[in-house]
Amino acid sequence: MTKLPSAQELELSELTGIFLETCNPAAAWLAYHLARKHNLPVPDIITAEIDRFAAEVAKPALAAWQGDRRAKIEAKAVAQAWGCTRGKEPAEGLLLSRRNGDIVCDYWERLRDGSRPTDALAALADEYNLSHKEIERILTASRKVFGRNDPARFDG
Repeated sequence: MTKLPSAQELELSELTGIFLETCNPAAAWLAYHLARKHNLPVPDIITAEIDRFAAEVAKPALAAWQGDRRAKIEAKAVAQAWGCTRGKEPAEGLLLSRRNGDIVCDYWERLRDGSRPTDALAALADEYNLSHKEIERILTASRKVFGRNDPARFDG
């Protein structure tokens, strides 16, 4: 019998997928942290992102190491290297990615359990305190990623 993945392995896989889909650096850093914490292999795409960031942050440090007295590590440069730009909040993006995934899974489960699509939408809008239009937007975005294999396409 095949061994099922642990909760930590599933979380690492979810975060890696979020990073692949959104390029959200918070997903990469959290995946890296959890992989190291739980002694799991760090996915190559995550290692590449951590290395990319480290190289950017190291540029002024290297310049200082090589004698440049004007070299400075500034918060703005670190934030830029991390992908933080005005109006972009990686932690919030991470929260929304997980919430949206939960909505898609909840929708599928409701349909599987016999709910009509309109009833499932209404229940999810109430549960997540979102408009029907926002729930539909999340489900449509999921369909664009997963296509016909998306469980949310199940119509009962």
